[in-house]
Amino acid sequence: MEEAYDRDFDPDGHPVNEDDDEVEIGTVGSRTPTVDGATVDASQPARKNRRTQKAATTVKRRSWVWEHFNFTTDVDEDGKEVPLAVCKWWNDTKYKAYCVYGTSNATTHIQKKCVAYKKHLADNPVLAPKFDQKTYCRMFAEAIMFHSYPFNIVEHVKLRELHSYLNPNVIHISRNTILAYCWKEHDRLKLRMRDSLSQVSSRICFTSDCWSSKVTSRGYLSLTAHYIDNNWILRSHILNFKYFPPPHKGQDIYRFVQELIRDWNLEGKAFSMTCDNASSMDVMVSCLKIDLHSRSALPCGGSLFHVRCCAHILNLIVQSGLSVVGESVVKLCGACSYIDGSDHRLTKFHECVLASGANFEGSLILDCPTRWNSTYLMLKKAFQAKPAFYIFAMRDSNFDFNLSLEEWKVVEFVCGFLEPFYNITCLFSGCEYPTANLYFNNIVAIEKLLLLGHEHEVKCIRDMSSVMMEKFENTGLIILFYSLLLSCLIHVINLHCDALTAIDAYLNAPLVPRSPDFDILKYWQSSSSTYPTLARMAKDVLAVPITSVASESSFSMGSRTLTKYRASLLPKNVEAIVTTQNWLFGYSREEELDADFEVVSETYPDDIDYDSLPLVLYY
Repeated sequence: MEEAYDRDFDPDGHPVNEDDDEVEIGTVGSRTPTVDGATVDASQPARKNRRTQKAATTVKRRSWVWEHFNFTTDVDEDGKEVPLAVCKWWNDTKYKAYCVYGTSNATTHIQKKCVAYKKHLADNPVLAPKFDQKTYCRMFAEAIMFHSYPFNIVEHVKLRELHSYLNPNVIHISRNTILAYCWKEHDRLKLRMRDSLSQVSSRICFTSDCWSSKVTSRGYLSLTAHYIDNNWILRSHILNFKYFPPPHKGQDIYRFVQELIRDWNLEGKAFSMTCDNASSMDVMVSCLKIDLHSRSALPCGGSLFHVRCCAHILNLIVQSGLSVVGESVVKLCGACSYIDGSDHRLTKFHECVLASGANFEGSLILDCPTRWNSTYLMLKKAFQAKPAFYIFAMRDSNFDFNLSLEEWKVVEFVCGFLEPFYNITCLFSGCEYPTANLYFNNIVAIEKLLLLGHEHEVKCIRDMSSVMMEKFENTGLIILFYSLLLSCLIHVINLHCDALTAIDAYLNAPLVPRSPDFDILKYWQSSSSTYPTLARMAKDVLAVPITSVASESSFSMGSRTLTKYRASLLPKNVEAIVTTQNWLFGYSREEELDADFEVVSETYPDDIDYDSLPLVLYY
């Protein structure tokens, strides 16, 4: 690849394309040709070109550079006409040369050597807006990190031609140069991030998880910081996306995460750690809590530190229910897989959709065993095409997954039963708004749904509810909330001796009416002068993420950076790209949709009428 780039560019970094139909300034032979009595530099060795026979009027000139030249002809020593180009701007010295070899010499002359043209641009700033090479390189580096482009994109021939066309003053750079600019931007933003974290008055909450790349099989560990800044805005930043060599046991993860937190100088500001329910992560959090508490860094003796991912807990609860749902869902899953297995069957299915008149758009969704929410989405999407499945079964003799009316009824009830679980999981998975305040109402709503499920008319729903309720009680989600609440009250009392008086005043204050546009952060910001101690506590607690979706979003960013076409990226460069991309642009909507659970930031939790939730059970 390197040799190919060497052939495509001259020493000044300009593209050379000898097969182009465009003409170029050049030299022919060893003699010094003349035009209108002016000599032309012919010190370069002659190069053969099949187009030297073409007359100037027959040569296509599509490049922008030829706008700066006039064309004439000369006669070589064999008496043949050779096209010649004369610079429009350099009239004093009558610069000219034979134009038979492409565009690189002409471009070099216009961009670097033609003093008269540079003076013309200086006298007409509208024609040539100020160009700064460093700004160009920095913006190119940002584009590479935002879109996860390969570093060698700066050496792509046509892209260089485009940039030269947009601004002739651009100096093309190599992949090593753009990598240096990417690192320079990373280091600059890291210093700024470190300074911002040091000035935050609230504590920092963390999420962490491990991920293995399918392309390189290397393991990476993500550490994300969540906090509410001094302007009462919730912030979430990826601090590290670091290569994590094996082994990946709990003690190893603990030492790795401890070193990362220490590197950011955040040991004295830690408040909580949210992670999944893997045993190795439990060991990591336990060891880290002991270490931080020994430095008197954790409030309430560390009782608030370990937060288990609620999305994963709900996933376990629903998976237990799906395990007893029966053959209906399994059969529908097989039907979707069969239809999606070939283009021919997909085409036939869409013909059946049109024939049935079903209100169905798009494609079927396949179930993923490790993501229960994909099961719900599969059921919901397939149910919309229910009439089409009947027609497809009649047209395809090999289709063995046709559901009966009773089985479709079961699918409908299961889909309706899982809908509120799906919505609550999406709500818990938001990164753009606080989620700690959503916990209690939604957990109570889930408990209410499970209790009502025991009285459902369909047996499979009753069976699902029983198994899910047993799992729900074993997880202790309700007890966890009261433990958290008690710890928060202790935290308040420890912050100030007069905290109980402040709590009494707060509890006796008029209730704020529930409304869809209620912003809890703005409320506490406006109440910080009335309840300074409680506001300080709220800033710490409301920053706690109740899911580890932020880490999963970082893995989506990593998977788009580390592809099979970029498998040779060094781990340190992967980290620089992922973290800098997050620091510059945050979590894009694309990353949110690629995470394990869809984020629905436009739905505010207080807009849910919890009393009406049982109605979605489709009695």
